[in-house]
This record gives sequence, structure tokens and C-alpha cells, in this order.
Amino acid sequence: MSIKTSATLLSLAALTLAASPACDRGDERCQPGPGKICNYLGTGEAGLGDDGLDREDTELYLPQDLTFAADGRPYVLDWNNHRIIVVEADDTVTRVVGTGELGDAPDGDALKTNLNHPTHLSNSPDGKLIISAWHNSKIIEFDTKAGTLTTICGNGMRSYGGDGGPAKDAILDLPVATAFDAAGNMYITDQANQRIRKVGVDKKIETFLGTGMAGFSGDDGPAVAAQIKLPGGQSAPPAGRLAIDGAGNIFLADSGNNRIRKIDPSGVISTYAGNGDPTFGGDGGPALAASLSRPSDIDLDPAGNLYIADTDNSCVRKVDTEGVITTVAGQCGNPGYGGDGGRAAAALLDRPYGVAWEDGLLYIADTHNHRIRVVGLE
Repeated sequence: MSIKTSATLLSLAALTLAASPACDRGDERCQPGPGKICNYLGTGEAGLGDDGLDREDTELYLPQDLTFAADGRPYVLDWNNHRIIVVEADDTVTRVVGTGELGDAPDGDALKTNLNHPTHLSNSPDGKLIISAWHNSKIIEFDTKAGTLTTICGNGMRSYGGDGGPAKDAILDLPVATAFDAAGNMYITDQANQRIRKVGVDKKIETFLGTGMAGFSGDDGPAVAAQIKLPGGQSAPPAGRLAIDGAGNIFLADSGNNRIRKIDPSGVISTYAGNGDPTFGGDGGPALAASLSRPSDIDLDPAGNLYIADTDNSCVRKVDTEGVITTVAGQCGNPGYGGDGGRAAAALLDRPYGVAWEDGLLYIADTHNHRIRVVGLE
């Protein structure tokens, strides 16, 4: 899972820059050892990089997310280029979804489909890649082998409706992220509707969390009666991504409330991190007493540590299994770019929107630096 202002995010003009051919960097490539940060993808310039370039020579435009798919390759949401790209084994980049132009996201050939600001990727139980087609108000299944797209939730209208019926006929409003539980149920953050929707294995949709009214309430009660606060409207920034742990707990980046919320398997909601104050503070202490500023994305490692893209603080935080919060990357409150090859906690990030744990590495969508960074975890 970046915004100087939400208007800036949607109005930046695309740059067309000359690109160099792919080359073998060999030993020159920065390697993310324990506590060390490196650039993984992107030049730092906003642009539309061509296919076949080395990953560090490929221009991105406000990247939002990175996910390793069932085929073992990392797929990247190049948000303002309305496309998805993949990093190949030889470190070159290939476009796999989208043309680079925005559109209505019709089903069919993934390379011919125009998306409109996709925001998140997740893996379905049957090995498909699930795209949150945010401004299209759809959830789309990408068959990476066949190269085809199929809408599985949402009719493309921006409103609210459809509970109790087929997911494909439901009405969503800025569906920003998805996650699957062990039983195969899909959860969708329906951002502008201030809800989490649930699509069961029977393909029927229902509301799982939220009343539809933005606010903060409901802790220690049923999630369906609770309030969350996520930005709505056409110029809203993406917010409210999900993660599910091995015990079935669902975590939500409740961005507008500057908190991380947790829904346990019985459906009871509580606050897991954040005191609601949109500043920075609390490192080394309990996560519940810490300050976050518009956290946008979260991910879990197998041990149960939770990583938070603390977006407006321009850093990445970690809540360990004892509930203690620390900073793992970025100088919180100090946006910028720098520090590759050095200690991650001393580096500079600029409003990161996405975090993804994979095999001991933490990938960061350093959105306003137009890069993906990677940190070796200690």
C-alpha cells in the first residue's frame, strides 16, 4: 500500500523521460542486509517506464503497492500510470495489466484493459491476483497465466448496495483493498462507504464492519455497529488497507482516525495501535499510546509483527507481538529522499503508501519518491 494533498496526487502531470536500456548491475546493486535500506524499483522521476528496462531504470508514477503472487514474482501497482508491472527474474520490468491510460476496466485481455487508479493487490486461495480497481468501483481477478481479467465484485457504479445478493451485482464506492481468511472469504475495504464488506465462498456479499457513517466508535463491541473514518470523494487519497493473521484476526488501517483497528474472530472490534493524535510519538512504548498520522497500509510477518505505513509521518512503524512500537524505516516527520545503502531508520521516505513483507524483507511503496524501497529486517 503518498499525498502532499489529495488534489496534488490526482493532478500531477505525467513526465516523459528518456530511459536507458537494461544492464547487469552485478555487484554494484545495493543489497538490503539487516537494518539496511536499498532502492528496489524506480528512478525517482515520475514517468511511464518502458518494458524491458532494469528495475532501477524504470520510471513509476506514485506507486501504491507491491505483492508477491503465487508464481513467486513481485507485482507492482503503478498507480498514476493505471497499470500493473512485474519484476522478472533478470531484474527487468514487464507490463502485465493496463495500457497506461485510464478507463472503465472491462473484462478480457489484461494488456488491452484501461484501469482507473488501482490501489491494491492480494492473492486469492486459488492462485489468482486480486486487483482493487479503486476508481472503477470493482474488484477484479487477474489470471497471471492466461493474462485475463474478470470482475468478481462490483457493477462499476459508485454508491452503496447489494448486501445479501451476488457480489458481482453489488455497488461499491472506492474499494481500496482486499484480504482473504483461511476459509476463503474475501474482505473488501469499501472506503467511501465507511465499511468492510465480506464476500463469502458462496459469492454473496454482506457488510462485515461499519455503519456507513464516518466517525470513531464501537470499540469492544460488534464490528458491524462500529464507525471508522476513511476519506471519501473523488479526490480522496487511498486509505484503509487490511491484513489478516493466522488466528483469523483482521487488522484495518483506520486512516482518518489515525489508528489501527482489530476485529477478532468473534467479530469484536478494538484499537490495536494509535491514540488518535495525528502526530508522531511513542516509539519504544505501547502501541496504543503511540501517535500515528494517517496510516494507510499494514502487513504482518509470520511471527505476528505488524508493519504500518505511517503515511503522513513519512516512515514505517512496527508493532511487535508484545505490543511495543518502533520505527523501522524513515525519519518520522521528516519527508524526503536519501539513505540508500545505509541504516533504514536514518533514511528518508516521502509519504509511503504501501508495505509488504516477503521472506525477511520489507518492501515499501515510497509513493512520493516514485520508488519501491526494500529493507532487510533484523
